[in-house]
Amino acid sequence: MKIKIRDLPEMAIVPIPELEAFVVRRGGEVYVYRDECPHAFCNFTTAGQLEGDHIVCTCHWCKFDLRTGASLTPELTAEPLRKISYRVEGEYIVFT
Repeated sequence: MKIKIRDLPEMAIVPIPELEAFVVRRGGEVYVYRDECPHAFCNFTTAGQLEGDHIVCTCHWCKFDLRTGASLTPELTAEPLRKISYRVEGEYIVFT
């Protein structure tokens, strides 16, 4: 499966239902994670909010670093977001 990077809107949480994941394009970077908050198991595609370099799950306001997936609210969860494996081939994201 592959997605053309330039077709992704800038700074939007884009669902990838086939992988139960989402992708965010920010500038020249793309970030792909499992569509599930490790705290309360809400989906970011329905309850997520982007705030600069952070993604927030609005179910219980857990905040994560978009670049690394690390939790920024350890009092709620120390678990990071789960990365989805991919590679960039030219103008496409290819999922492995």
